[in-house]
Formats: sequence, structure tokens, C-alpha cells
Amino acid sequence: MSDFSLHPERGPILSSTRPPSARRGSPGVQLSAREHQYRVMEHAFRASGGIARSDEVTARLSRRTDQPISVLARWIVSHDVLSFRWQSRTMLPLFQFDAHTMTLRPPVVDVIRELVPVLGDWEAALWFACPNGWLDNAAPVDVIGPDARAVHQAARADRYLTQS
Repeated sequence: MSDFSLHPERGPILSSTRPPSARRGSPGVQLSAREHQYRVMEHAFRASGGIARSDEVTARLSRRTDQPISVLARWIVSHDVLSFRWQSRTMLPLFQFDAHTMTLRPPVVDVIRELVPVLGDWEAALWFACPNGWLDNAAPVDVIGPDARAVHQAARADRYLTQS
């Protein structure tokens, strides 16, 4: 888990990485930090399609290409898409795809390429889900459609500060 400070006034890049005393179904059962982070991503990505397992993404891609597994594998290996492991499955946030064509959204690819050198897959996905000080505390996933340039600049600034 990353909980490094980027800027004295902005606080940590992943400010939502520590779980509050949030409870799962029954009293007394607290969420682990990882479970809390997954729930943050699940909630943040819901409005833009949610999070899908890799087999669901390949099924959607199969309507557009003869080699959906190869296409998705190439995207994952080259870090053109965000993917992360959750409960022994490869998961992908769907906001990074055009919902109708399953093509990659270029502004998202550009931001991923800014983040990958300094953040792991999990942390990069969480970065899109968490409020960001460079974006007036909006989550990048909510801003990338209307203002992709601002999200790219936020990613660049966070990458620079993380490297420092």
C-alpha cells in the first residue's frame, strides 16, 4: 500500500487508502485496507461502467475482433489499460474503453502512461478513483471526459512529485 506524501498542503496522493471504521455486513468485521480501496474504486467507477473481470472484457471484445484475448493481453502488457488483481482475478475498470466499440480512450491511455512509471497497477487504478487536489478534489475518473487535459496535467504533477 502506498501512503506517501506528495505535497505538504495536498497530503498523500492516495488519501483514501486507509480504511475508516467501515464495517462489512456483520458488526465487528472491519474491512482491510485493500478491501476498502477496492470498494472506493468500485464506487468511483460505477457511473462509468464499473469494473469487469478480464473474461467479461474479452467477451465484449470478441464482438469487434477475432483475437480478443491477444488484443487484451497486448494492452495489459504494454500498459495501455489499467488492470489489477482482485480475489485471484484480473479486473479492468471499464471507463477506459469506449462503451460501444470497446476501443481504448486515448486520453485515458495518456494518463496511464504518466502514472505507470511511478505507481503500480493497483495504485494507478486507485489514483483515478480518489479525490485529487489538482482537480479541485474531484476524482480523475469523473473529470477525464470533460477535461482530459487537466487530468493529464494532474497525473504529470503527481508523477513528478512521487519521483522527487
